Amino acid sequence: MEFSVKSRERLWIVVISGIVGLVILVVAGYLVWKFFQPEAVKTPAAEKPELPRMANLPPKQEAIPPPPPPSYTPDAPALEEVRQALREGITPEAALAMAKALPESPERADAAFLLLEFAADSGLAEAALAVARYYDPTNKESSGTIRKNPETAYGWYRQALTGGQEKAKPHLAQLRQWVEAQAKEGSYEARELLNTWR
Repeated sequence: MEFSVKSRERLWIVVISGIVGLVILVVAGYLVWKFFQPEAVKTPAAEKPELPRMANLPPKQEAIPPPPPPSYTPDAPALEEVRQALREGITPEAALAMAKALPESPERADAAFLLLEFAADSGLAEAALAVARYYDPTNKESSGTIRKNPETAYGWYRQALTGGQEKAKPHLAQLRQWVEAQAKEGSYEARELLNTWR
């Protein structure tokens, strides 16, 4: 009986030694692998250097810079007044008149845009012309936080013309010149817009 107890103890010692040895071998293997890993694999994705551009391509520049961030809080007075008027069911004609009468303030352009877009969506050609001016990249007046977009401007100008706003014609011609210049510089979007221009 004693022989088998000693045999078991020896067997447990061998098994435990084997497990400890295996753990040491795995940890040592991992450390060796980590130490000898190539530098490119060690570099995290966030630290990877930017690859150089092809020598024959100029750096990409946006034709239309993004609008500036708002300089006012989301609950600015003019915006709140406009939102309240829209919630209460202002008519398109009253919305157009209100947009024209808004007092000067940092949020004026964005507040007026909400009213003008509502009136334009309701079919007022004068409002459609004003909305087109917000999107028109040739328009140098403030458009608040509305990003310039020639395709959207074109659509609103067409709607204004359809509604009888002849004042849209010179703006549309100026926009076309800008789009043609962008197309010559290689803009795919400008070429696509010219293909659909009527």
